[in-house]
Amino acid sequence: MTLRNTSSRYGSVSRSLHWLTAILIIAMIPLGIIANDAPFTNDAELNTKFLLFSLHKTLGITLFGVAVLRVLWAISQPRPGPVHPDRRFETFLADLVHWLLYASLILLPVTGWIEHAAMPGLAPIWWPFGQGLPFVPAAFWLAEMAGALHVIFGKVLIGAILLHLAGALKHHVIDRDGTLLRMVSGQDTPGTMAQKRQKAAIIAAFVVYVSAVGVGAALGLFPV
Repeated sequence: MTLRNTSSRYGSVSRSLHWLTAILIIAMIPLGIIANDAPFTNDAELNTKFLLFSLHKTLGITLFGVAVLRVLWAISQPRPGPVHPDRRFETFLADLVHWLLYASLILLPVTGWIEHAAMPGLAPIWWPFGQGLPFVPAAFWLAEMAGALHVIFGKVLIGAILLHLAGALKHHVIDRDGTLLRMVSGQDTPGTMAQKRQKAAIIAAFVVYVSAVGVGAALGLFPV
Protein backbone atom coordinates (compact mmCIF):
# COMPACT_ATOMS: atom_id res chain seq x y z
CA MET A 1 0.00 0.00 0.00
CA THR A 2 1.59 3.26 -1.12
CA LEU A 3 1.32 6.47 0.90
CA ARG A 4 1.69 8.83 -2.04
CA ASN A 5 -0.48 9.40 -5.12
CA THR A 6 0.47 8.45 -8.62
CA SER A 7 -0.98 9.47 -11.98
CA SER A 8 -3.38 6.52 -11.82
CA ARG A 9 -4.21 5.94 -8.15
CA TYR A 10 -4.69 7.67 -4.80
CA GLY A 11 -2.30 6.78 -2.00
CA SER A 12 -3.41 5.75 1.47
CA VAL A 13 -2.86 9.22 2.96
CA SER A 14 -5.17 10.91 0.44
CA ARG A 15 -7.82 8.23 0.86
CA SER A 16 -7.67 8.36 4.68
CA LEU A 17 -7.99 12.15 4.72
CA HIS A 18 -10.84 11.98 2.20
CA TRP A 19 -12.93 9.54 4.23
CA LEU A 20 -12.15 11.23 7.56
CA THR A 21 -13.35 14.49 6.02
CA ALA A 22 -16.51 12.77 4.77
CA ILE A 23 -17.28 11.36 8.23
CA LEU A 24 -16.84 14.76 9.88
CA ILE A 25 -19.07 16.46 7.30
CA ILE A 26 -21.76 13.78 7.68
CA ALA A 27 -21.76 14.44 11.44
CA MET A 28 -21.42 18.23 11.29
CA ILE A 29 -24.11 19.26 8.82
CA PRO A 30 -27.05 17.51 10.58
CA LEU A 31 -25.74 18.69 13.96
CA GLY A 32 -25.68 22.30 12.78
CA ILE A 33 -29.21 22.08 11.37
CA ILE A 34 -30.58 20.35 14.48
CA ALA A 35 -28.84 22.80 16.83
CA ASN A 36 -30.09 25.79 14.87
CA ASP A 37 -33.69 24.52 14.85
CA ALA A 38 -33.70 23.29 18.46
CA PRO A 39 -36.15 25.17 20.71
CA PHE A 40 -34.96 27.20 23.70
CA THR A 41 -38.12 28.06 25.61
CA ASN A 42 -36.75 26.87 28.97
CA ASP A 43 -33.42 26.20 30.69
CA ALA A 44 -33.35 22.51 29.81
CA GLU A 45 -33.94 23.18 26.10
CA LEU A 46 -31.37 25.98 26.14
CA ASN A 47 -28.76 23.70 27.70
CA THR A 48 -29.46 21.05 25.06
CA LYS A 49 -29.16 23.66 22.29
CA PHE A 50 -25.81 24.87 23.66
CA LEU A 51 -24.59 21.26 23.95
CA LEU A 52 -25.45 20.59 20.29
CA PHE A 53 -23.76 23.80 19.17
CA SER A 54 -20.65 23.00 21.25
CA LEU A 55 -20.41 19.60 19.60
CA HIS A 56 -20.97 21.15 16.15
CA LYS A 57 -18.30 23.80 16.74
CA THR A 58 -15.78 21.33 18.17
CA LEU A 59 -16.20 19.03 15.20
CA GLY A 60 -15.95 22.08 12.94
CA ILE A 61 -12.53 22.99 14.33
CA THR A 62 -11.50 19.35 13.91
CA LEU A 63 -12.69 19.50 10.29
CA PHE A 64 -10.67 22.68 9.75
CA GLY A 65 -7.48 20.96 10.92
CA VAL A 66 -8.13 17.92 8.76
CA ALA A 67 -9.02 20.13 5.79
CA VAL A 68 -5.77 22.10 6.05
CA LEU A 69 -3.81 18.84 6.08
CA ARG A 70 -5.84 17.52 3.17
CA VAL A 71 -5.39 20.60 1.01
CA LEU A 72 -1.66 20.83 1.74
CA TRP A 73 -1.25 17.14 0.94
CA ALA A 74 -3.36 17.44 -2.22
CA ILE A 75 -1.34 20.32 -3.69
CA SER A 76 1.91 18.49 -2.92
CA GLN A 77 0.82 15.31 -4.71
CA PRO A 78 0.14 14.35 -8.32
CA ARG A 79 -3.57 13.95 -8.86
CA PRO A 80 -4.66 10.86 -10.78
CA GLY A 81 -5.50 11.91 -14.30
CA PRO A 82 -8.99 11.67 -15.79
CA VAL A 83 -9.94 8.33 -17.29
CA HIS A 84 -11.80 10.14 -20.08
CA PRO A 85 -9.61 13.14 -20.98
CA ASP A 86 -11.58 13.71 -24.16
CA ARG A 87 -14.61 14.73 -22.09
CA ARG A 88 -13.31 18.23 -21.49
CA PHE A 89 -16.41 19.76 -19.91
CA GLU A 90 -16.80 16.80 -17.56
CA THR A 91 -13.14 17.09 -16.55
CA PHE A 92 -13.51 20.85 -16.04
CA LEU A 93 -16.64 20.31 -13.91
CA ALA A 94 -14.83 17.72 -11.78
CA ASP A 95 -11.94 20.15 -11.20
CA LEU A 96 -14.39 22.95 -10.35
CA VAL A 97 -16.20 20.79 -7.80
CA HIS A 98 -12.89 19.77 -6.20
CA TRP A 99 -11.85 23.41 -5.80
CA LEU A 100 -15.27 24.32 -4.41
CA LEU A 101 -14.89 21.52 -1.88
CA TYR A 102 -11.38 22.57 -0.89
CA ALA A 103 -12.43 26.21 -0.45
CA SER A 104 -15.58 25.26 1.47
CA LEU A 105 -13.69 23.00 3.85
CA ILE A 106 -11.53 25.97 4.85
CA LEU A 107 -13.97 28.89 4.65
CA LEU A 108 -16.90 27.19 6.36
CA PRO A 109 -15.18 26.39 9.66
CA VAL A 110 -13.22 29.67 9.62
CA THR A 111 -16.38 31.78 9.35
CA GLY A 112 -18.04 29.69 12.03
CA TRP A 113 -15.01 30.16 14.28
CA ILE A 114 -15.03 33.93 13.72
CA GLU A 115 -18.75 34.05 14.54
CA HIS A 116 -18.07 32.16 17.76
CA ALA A 117 -15.10 34.37 18.74
CA ALA A 118 -17.05 37.57 18.05
CA MET A 119 -19.89 36.44 20.33
CA PRO A 120 -18.15 34.95 23.39
CA GLY A 121 -19.83 33.00 26.15
CA LEU A 122 -22.24 30.91 24.09
CA ALA A 123 -21.75 27.16 23.53
CA PRO A 124 -17.98 26.88 24.13
CA ILE A 125 -15.61 24.96 21.87
CA TRP A 126 -14.21 21.97 23.74
CA TRP A 127 -10.69 22.17 22.32
CA PRO A 128 -8.34 23.50 25.07
CA PHE A 129 -6.98 26.59 23.32
CA GLY A 130 -9.41 29.28 24.39
CA GLN A 131 -12.57 30.68 22.85
CA GLY A 132 -11.24 33.81 21.15
CA LEU A 133 -9.21 34.47 18.03
CA PRO A 134 -6.44 37.02 17.50
CA PHE A 135 -7.65 40.23 15.82
CA VAL A 136 -11.32 39.19 16.18
CA PRO A 137 -13.10 41.63 18.51
CA ALA A 138 -16.25 40.79 20.43
CA ALA A 139 -18.76 42.59 18.22
CA PHE A 140 -22.32 41.64 17.39
CA TRP A 141 -22.15 43.00 13.84
CA LEU A 142 -19.06 40.90 13.11
CA ALA A 143 -20.73 37.79 14.52
CA GLU A 144 -23.76 38.44 12.29
CA MET A 145 -21.57 38.99 9.23
CA ALA A 146 -19.54 35.82 9.85
CA GLY A 147 -22.74 33.91 10.58
CA ALA A 148 -24.28 34.96 7.26
CA LEU A 149 -21.14 33.91 5.38
CA HIS A 150 -21.16 30.63 7.30
CA VAL A 151 -24.70 29.90 6.09
CA ILE A 152 -23.87 30.85 2.49
CA PHE A 153 -20.69 28.79 2.40
CA GLY A 154 -22.59 25.88 3.92
CA LYS A 155 -25.01 25.98 0.98
CA VAL A 156 -22.09 26.00 -1.47
CA LEU A 157 -20.54 23.02 0.33
CA ILE A 158 -23.78 21.04 0.19
CA GLY A 159 -24.15 21.81 -3.51
CA ALA A 160 -20.56 20.77 -4.20
CA ILE A 161 -21.03 17.54 -2.23
CA LEU A 162 -24.15 16.65 -4.22
CA LEU A 163 -22.32 17.26 -7.50
CA HIS A 164 -19.35 15.25 -6.24
CA LEU A 165 -21.59 12.32 -5.30
CA ALA A 166 -23.44 12.50 -8.61
CA GLY A 167 -20.16 12.42 -10.52
CA ALA A 168 -18.82 9.50 -8.49
CA LEU A 169 -22.01 7.49 -9.02
CA LYS A 170 -22.01 8.27 -12.75
CA HIS A 171 -18.46 6.96 -13.07
CA HIS A 172 -19.28 3.83 -11.07
CA VAL A 173 -22.79 2.94 -12.27
CA ILE A 174 -22.93 4.29 -15.83
CA ASP A 175 -19.32 4.50 -17.03
CA ARG A 176 -18.04 1.61 -14.88
CA ASP A 177 -14.54 2.96 -15.32
CA GLY A 178 -12.97 2.43 -11.89
CA THR A 179 -12.74 6.12 -10.98
CA LEU A 180 -14.62 5.66 -7.70
CA LEU A 181 -12.56 2.60 -6.78
CA ARG A 182 -9.42 4.76 -6.85
CA MET A 183 -10.68 6.44 -3.68
CA VAL A 184 -12.46 3.44 -2.16
CA SER A 185 -9.80 0.75 -2.45
CA GLY A 186 -6.82 2.48 -4.00
CA GLN A 187 -7.37 0.68 -7.29
CA ASP A 188 -4.89 1.55 -10.01
CA THR A 189 -6.96 2.88 -12.91
CA PRO A 190 -5.00 4.15 -15.91
CA GLY A 191 -5.61 7.72 -16.94
CA THR A 192 -3.77 10.59 -18.50
CA MET A 193 -1.36 12.59 -16.38
CA ALA A 194 -3.39 15.20 -14.52
CA GLN A 195 -2.72 18.80 -15.33
CA LYS A 196 -0.87 20.64 -12.59
CA ARG A 197 -3.77 22.89 -11.55
CA GLN A 198 -6.65 23.99 -13.70
CA LYS A 199 -6.59 27.79 -13.70
CA ALA A 200 -10.02 27.94 -15.32
CA ALA A 201 -11.53 25.75 -12.60
CA ILE A 202 -9.97 27.88 -9.85
CA ILE A 203 -11.29 31.07 -11.43
CA ALA A 204 -14.73 29.48 -11.87
CA ALA A 205 -14.76 28.40 -8.20
CA PHE A 206 -13.93 31.98 -7.19
CA VAL A 207 -16.77 33.28 -9.35
CA VAL A 208 -19.19 30.80 -7.76
CA TYR A 209 -18.23 31.99 -4.29
CA VAL A 210 -18.48 35.67 -5.18
CA SER A 211 -21.86 35.03 -6.82
CA ALA A 212 -23.09 33.15 -3.74
CA VAL A 213 -22.12 36.05 -1.50
CA GLY A 214 -23.84 38.44 -3.91
CA VAL A 215 -27.04 36.39 -3.79
CA GLY A 216 -26.84 36.35 0.01
CA ALA A 217 -26.51 40.12 0.07
CA ALA A 218 -29.47 40.49 -2.31
CA LEU A 219 -31.56 38.29 -0.01
CA GLY A 220 -30.70 40.51 2.95
CA LEU A 221 -28.65 37.96 4.88
CA PHE A 222 -26.03 40.49 5.94
CA PRO A 223 -26.49 43.08 8.70
CA VAL A 224 -27.33 46.58 7.51
